[in-house]
Amino acid sequence: MLEQAHPLTADRPQDFRAELRATLALAWPLATANLLQMMVHAIDVLFVTRLGEAALAASSLGISIFGLLLWTGSGLVGAVAPLVAAELGRRKHAVREVRRSVRMGLWISALVSLAFMGICMAGGPILRATGQAPELSDRAGGFLFVLMWAMFPMIAAGVLRIFVSALGRPRIGTAITFGALGVNALGNWVFVFGNLGMSALGLHGSALSSVITSAAMLLAYVVVIQTDRHLRRYHLFGNWWRPEWQRFGDIFRIGT
Repeated sequence: MLEQAHPLTADRPQDFRAELRATLALAWPLATANLLQMMVHAIDVLFVTRLGEAALAASSLGISIFGLLLWTGSGLVGAVAPLVAAELGRRKHAVREVRRSVRMGLWISALVSLAFMGICMAGGPILRATGQAPELSDRAGGFLFVLMWAMFPMIAAGVLRIFVSALGRPRIGTAITFGALGVNALGNWVFVFGNLGMSALGLHGSALSSVITSAAMLLAYVVVIQTDRHLRRYHLFGNWWRPEWQRFGDIFRIGT
């Protein structure tokens, strides 16, 4: 007589396969978006390299400061992801709770961006204090003074990317980042070398292109969220001035 399978163990292989498929369906657009984001930054290097060794060195020094601050801020607001997931796990349509988490994530994005922009403004003296050549440090500081305006749109776009991914729309992030490739390439071509009637701005032109690209990404997320029927119902940008201090503290504590 065949032994009957226990009902709890019989379903486990099917449950595992279903969870694996769901995880891969969510993960591959996010992984692709991360790779595309690296390509966006690689485009800057390709254009700046043509300006010479000094420009490339100044750019690298500036990015060493900006990148550290950017990823610190992105990691801080990354706490929005588990909070949103927890709310959706407790209740499928936790509209108000999800909106509060995202709103406070955007608040933190603005606050840390202001602080980090202050550090970027002191980029030249910071680099000189580390022993870098004064001329190279000054050039990197000027580069940072332009690039720092990309700080808030980049961190805030990361918060909105978390939101659309948590709501089952991870491909939106991939599509927007792919579009950013074209925007950044065009911006570098126009501003670095002075095409389409623009003045050649050199290294500052590459920084300006990054600012425009980050602003375009943030705007694209806002437009998609406001036009997508499933995402629009969260009224994400309603009552944006209203504080939720407990949620603010949760994000800051977990993110830190």
